[in-house]
Amino acid sequence: MGSGRDRQKVPVVRTTTAGKVGGAQYRSSGFAMWRGIPYGAAPADGGRFAGPVRPTPWDRVRPALRHGSMSWQLPPVYDKASDVMREFDFAHTADPEHEDCLNLNVYTPDPGRAGLPVLVWFHPGMQVAGSGNMPGRHPEVLSRNHGVVVVTMNFRLGCWGHLFLGDLEGLDAPDAANLRLRDQLLALTWVKENIAAFGGDDTNITVFGESAGARNIGSVLGLDAADGLFERAALYSGGCENVMPRDEATEFAREFLDRAGLTDAPERIFSVPNVHLKVAHERLLRRHEIVHYRDVVDGVHLSRTPIEAIRAGTGGKVDLLVSNTADEAGLWDRLMPGGARVVAQGARTAATPRERYGTDHERFINEELFLRPSRDLLRAKATSGGGRCWYQVYDYVPSDHGFADAERALHGMDLASLLLDVSAPGAASEADVAVARTVQSALVDFASGRVPSAGGLTWPVYRTDTEQCVRIGRQPSVDTVVWPLDDETAAAGRP
Repeated sequence: MGSGRDRQKVPVVRTTTAGKVGGAQYRSSGFAMWRGIPYGAAPADGGRFAGPVRPTPWDRVRPALRHGSMSWQLPPVYDKASDVMREFDFAHTADPEHEDCLNLNVYTPDPGRAGLPVLVWFHPGMQVAGSGNMPGRHPEVLSRNHGVVVVTMNFRLGCWGHLFLGDLEGLDAPDAANLRLRDQLLALTWVKENIAAFGGDDTNITVFGESAGARNIGSVLGLDAADGLFERAALYSGGCENVMPRDEATEFAREFLDRAGLTDAPERIFSVPNVHLKVAHERLLRRHEIVHYRDVVDGVHLSRTPIEAIRAGTGGKVDLLVSNTADEAGLWDRLMPGGARVVAQGARTAATPRERYGTDHERFINEELFLRPSRDLLRAKATSGGGRCWYQVYDYVPSDHGFADAERALHGMDLASLLLDVSAPGAASEADVAVARTVQSALVDFASGRVPSAGGLTWPVYRTDTEQCVRIGRQPSVDTVVWPLDDETAAAGRP
């Protein structure tokens, strides 16, 4: 993170609830970082598929100069035509993969300051890949350029973070439920308890995430246990829909055991090598082409679906900033042949109005996987009272993006603006930098408790009677939202 003039670093120590951690501070700018701080641990006895616990305290200063282990990484889709397991290039780092990956990183513009807004990043990766240290995705630039404290974190992914084993015959695993969600809850607890020591305001915390990270936040919003852990939530391309009931989660776990060859000895799932679980995941991919790991309405950690909880007032004081790109669906066929078909068919349920979409997979993805979840979240929040809501649509194609020939902004393209280092933009054009400043200013205003604004425009509060949003192009502008039709609305021919 250091510039050519900002490479001399000095040690900086802070005290956490588990012990002292030693990071590094750039001498000239004051920017400081701590990496790989444990916020939790998998229990030593039966840690796999067990709920997280607080880390064991330490006596000496613990070095916090390197990123910690990340969760085991899995391919998200199987390309049947090419017989290839497709992986995310952006998820590849040199960080080791491990089940015990509950660690986080803290970045602050100046640890000597106090009361700074705090931003906690939930990374993307389709629930199977990614970490708090992903190439090309560095939320810490917001700390350097906007005077906020940024936290990024690792948590269990894939089968390690999502398998629900509590209802399977032959297994005694009552705690094996919603592990990724519980990891994140413990990380937020750590932030609440410790961030003041790093210059942050523990009463001014914003969670923000994109894609899978936004969906994770959508689930956290439905947790009673998350009450008071953060004041605001910014969701980029994700809502509250990544959940399933207990019976579906149990059937998924049963199929996973079958693919792992453990149907007759299910207890071995706690002890087989991790590569065995990776192979089981890949066998599932060969059968289904895509595998969705979801949170479970288990009646314990999630007592009801997050959207039902929000409608009933859970998280009532939390403000929301919800964002979509103009063409979320256009990404998938660019990633692999038939990608949109795979994503759409993998997400269809019995409740999907098939006659409306037919083989129009991109329309299904845009409407059912992105716009409808955003709409449902905004309407639930707006009608339940409490916090305020804003909605924006990112409608700009950055000139230096790998898919710069796209007509509209694709899924994930907004990260090129949200996480651009505007102080060292590299190959980004002047227009790219200007749009990045708009996107970042809106987020930082929001995280600071102000109404989002940029370019002389103030974001209108989302209301169900006006349905206004801000469309972010070369210049931001106010627009009226066009949502997908409900079944009854479509039948009546109403907009």
